Amino acid sequence: MSARSKRTALWATGLVAAGLVIMPASAQDGAQPRDVPEGFVVPGPAPTNAPDSPALAPGAQPQEIPEGFVVPGPPPTNAPEAGAADQAPPAAANPMSFAIAPHEGTTDWPCVQRRVETLTPAQLWAGPDLALADGVQRTPEMRRLVGTVIARRLPLAEAEATVADFVASLPEANREATATALFEDLLAALNAERSQVMEGIERYGAKQKELATRLREENASFFAMQREEGADAAAVEEARQALVWDTRIFNERRSSLTYVCEVPTMIEQRAFALGRAISRAL
Repeated sequence: MSARSKRTALWATGLVAAGLVIMPASAQDGAQPRDVPEGFVVPGPAPTNAPDSPALAPGAQPQEIPEGFVVPGPPPTNAPEAGAADQAPPAAANPMSFAIAPHEGTTDWPCVQRRVETLTPAQLWAGPDLALADGVQRTPEMRRLVGTVIARRLPLAEAEATVADFVASLPEANREATATALFEDLLAALNAERSQVMEGIERYGAKQKELATRLREENASFFAMQREEGADAAAVEEARQALVWDTRIFNERRSSLTYVCEVPTMIEQRAFALGRAISRAL
C-alpha cells in the first residue's frame, strides 16, 4: 500500500469512528504545508457547503511550530458574546444549566463546548413527583412513542406536539403517573444516545491528536531535508506534497467537528423541550 493510501485509510477510519463521511481532498500543485500546533484539534467552520481550505501562496515555506502552542477554535453557533451570560439570570443565560457539572476534562475532548456527562431531571421536569412513575407499567405504545420522538430527524415542534397529544389522550385518573413515566423513559433514552455520541467524539479527538503529532514530525523532517546540502530535489518535492496532503486531511477532519460537537447540545435541547411539552399538557 502506498504512503498516500495509508494516510487516506487513517483518515477514513477516524471519520467512521465519529459517525462522519467526508470526501477526501487532493493536494494542490504548488500549495505549501501549514504549521500544525501541538494538540491542535479545535473545530473549524460548519461543514455544510463549507468552502475548501484555502491554498497557501506559491513559494511559501512551512514555519517552525512553537512547543505547546494551542490555538482556541471558533465559538459554537449562536454563542453569546463574552460577558453576556454573567449579566443574565442563570436560566436565561443558559437554559441547559440543569446538566450535571462536568468531570475533569480530558485532552482527547476536541469541542469548544464543555463536556457534560449526564442530564438530570432537576430543571427539565416541572410536572408531578417522579416517584409516581415507579408504579406505571410501560406499554408498547409508550415505547414506540419514545423511539419516535427522540429521533433527531423528527422536527422538534412535531415531537412536542406528539407527546402533548399522547398525554391529553390518557384517562384522567392515571394521566399524571403515565406522563411522568413517559418523561422518565424519554430522559433515559436521550442520555444513552448522548453518551454514545460523546464517546465517538472523544475517539475522533484522539485520532486528530495522533494526526497532529505526525504532521509535526513530517514538518520537522521536511525542514531537515531542505537544509541538507545537495538535497535531492525530487525527494524534497515528494515530502512537501505528502505534508500538504496530510495537512488538508487534518483540516477537513477539524472542519467536520463543528457540527458533531453541537449534537450533545441538540440532544439536551430536545430533552428540555419534550419535558416541558409533557408537563404543560397535564
